[in-house]
Order: sequence, then structure tokens, then C-alpha cells
Amino acid sequence: YFKTIYPETFYRSMVVTNNNEVNKIWEKLERYKKKLVHAEAKYKESRKASKPEGRRPTKKTGFLCLIGKEVDSIEYYNEKINELIPKLEAEQKVTLREKQQGSAFVFFTSRVSAASAAQSLHAKIVDTWTVMDAPEPHQLIWTNLPKNFYERQIRQYVVYAIVALAIFFYMIPIGFISAFTTLEQLKKLLPFLRPIANPGAIRTALEAYLPQLVLFIFMAFLPKLLFFLSKAEGIPAESHAIMAASSKHFYFTVLNVFIGVTVGGTLFSTFKAIGKNPSSVVTILATSLPANATFFLTFVALKFFVGYGLELSRIIPFIIYHLKRKYFCKTEAELKEAWSPKDFDYVAKVPEDMLIITIVFCYSVIAPVIIMFGVLYFALGWIVSRNQVLKVYSASYESYGRMWPH
Repeated sequence: YFKTIYPETFYRSMVVTNNNEVNKIWEKLERYKKKLVHAEAKYKESRKASKPEGRRPTKKTGFLCLIGKEVDSIEYYNEKINELIPKLEAEQKVTLREKQQGSAFVFFTSRVSAASAAQSLHAKIVDTWTVMDAPEPHQLIWTNLPKNFYERQIRQYVVYAIVALAIFFYMIPIGFISAFTTLEQLKKLLPFLRPIANPGAIRTALEAYLPQLVLFIFMAFLPKLLFFLSKAEGIPAESHAIMAASSKHFYFTVLNVFIGVTVGGTLFSTFKAIGKNPSSVVTILATSLPANATFFLTFVALKFFVGYGLELSRIIPFIIYHLKRKYFCKTEAELKEAWSPKDFDYVAKVPEDMLIITIVFCYSVIAPVIIMFGVLYFALGWIVSRNQVLKVYSASYESYGRMWPH
């Protein structure tokens, strides 16, 4: 078809195949290769001048290597590798012959032809045959390529419904957490907390830091969940999935952190007054909102002091690396993998910055001092994030500036 339309610039086409079984075998083969190299390094380490024959590593073949027959690790992994190589080759041939799917890549020798083909309508009904620019190979989500137009639409609506439910149910614990900003309310509700909360130092710590730290912990689980849901929509490229997850994360944080804490904390402290006079809810909320400014001042301050401090020092990855190096890593490849900083976490970082902008703009009238914290946050963020992106993190793919189109 494309060769007929673009006879001079058409190069070749490649049909997408179902590689699930091949990938399973290949991943298993790679695991055994890594384990073999690890076992050989361990054996080499045991060979010393006093004991030149060394001690060959062993393993048990049962559940979690805890039970079963004990065998020589090097011989066992060699046997498994020799079993899997012909199995992988046979499965690759079957996949190419029998597992072709309704999706393909078309290659051209001219970028003009490729752009023209991607932007043209190739069927009378749009869902019959959809054509788009091919993402960079490293960011392809292969399992999503064969999904048709309607399946992607249905998946998108289902994911949106799940995210909406998650936003609603996340509001419950976050709204309760916001009550910590006024310990007086908690002491009235839970009298047994009075002996704990009365000492000055403990009271200051609870009011100033605990609510924000607990909130950070709650929100730390979100990026990976939202990225997983975005991929479940059927998005074919990782950069597109990251953008989708970032937008979901932003709405999530605004509705839960900003609105949830603001409204939740106010409702908690004025619940009885609203119960007596429900029609006064708007007035009560408006007069009580300034009390939450302290929470957000501390929230922004913690973000740039603690957040950027941890990011710049990378103390947690540093500790994890040295633990792995001491107890688990035996080869250069394992050391390199343990130290690898991976990709910059755009799913978490971009929505966080947008949330800070929202908080600073909205509370700048009530508490103008928050503007200074906002300026410090973005000034420090520019220095730290730029350094991390350019000199620390290693991008696994290129999206050609898709995250920043303007």
C-alpha cells in the first residue's frame, strides 16, 4: 500500500508480533546468565593463596532456593542456559511465522514522506486504520501497539473512572491528616492525646512537621500507580504515558493536597458550627481558610529544604548502593546496575512544581510571605534539577522535547 503511494521513498515495513512468550524465555535466560557470572565471581573470590582450589558455590533447586536438592551453582546455571538457548530460537521462529498482529511499522528514506504518511487519512472511517508518528524505539510499549481505536477509548474511560475514585478515597485520609495542623481540635476529640501533645517541643514538632511528612508519605505512592494506569490506557509510547500520568498526578495533588487539606482542615475544625447552621458553610469556610496558610507555608518550606536536600545529596540511593556493594554485588555489571540513577522522575516532579505554583498564587493574598518561599523553591529547584538532569540521571530514551512543546 505505502510502496504504491510513495514508490521512491518507501524503504520497508515490519509487522508487529506477539513477543510475550519470547520475552519470558529471554528474560529467564538473561537472569541465568547474570546468576552464572555472579556465581563465577563468587568462586573466584573464594580462591586464595592459602586455598587455591577455592569453594564452589551451591544452591538449592526448590522454593525460593530454601528447599530441594543442593547442586553446584555454576553447573546448574550452565545447564539451564544450554536448555533455554534452543528453546528461545525455536520460539522466535514460531513468533515470526504465526504470531503477527494488526499493527506495523513503515520505514521511509525521506522524512517528508514519513511526515506526510503520518498526517494523511488512509481510511474512510477513522477507527478502521489509524496512522501516527512512530515513537523512538527505546520508548515503545510493545504490548499496547496492537490495541485498536475502540479498545483504547474504552480503556481510557475505565482508567479515568479509577483515578476519579482514587481521588475521592484519598481525600478521606488526607482530610483527616490536615486536622493535625490544629492540635486543639484533636485534643478535644481524643482526650488521651493531651499528655503527649502538651509538652512544648513535641507540640511544635507535631504542628510544624508531622502533617506534612505524613502527607509526603501518602503522596509518594502515587506516581508509580498513575504511570501504571496510564500505560493501561493503551498508550503506545512511554513519553506519552509519562505526560498522561503527570496530568493525572497534577489534578490528583490539586484536588487532594490543595483543596482536600484546605477544605478538610476547615470542616474538621468547624464541624459542629456547620451542623447547627448548615446555611453558614460558605461564610465559615471563608473565615477559617486563612488558618491553613501555616500548613502550606511549612509544606513549601519542607519541599525545598528537605526535598531538594535529599535530591541533591542522593543520600538514600547512596546508602542502598553501599549495602548492595557490600552484601550482594560481585561483578562490575552488578555494581554498575546498583549505582545507575535511571531516568529523571517527571511523573512526580512536574506535578509537584505545578502544585507549588498553585499554592503560592492562591495563598499569596492571605499570607504574602509565602511568595518568598515560592521564589526560594523555584530558584533552588532550577539549580538542583538542572544539575540532576544534565549530570546525574541517565535518560533511557529521547522524546525530542515533547514534555515542553512551547
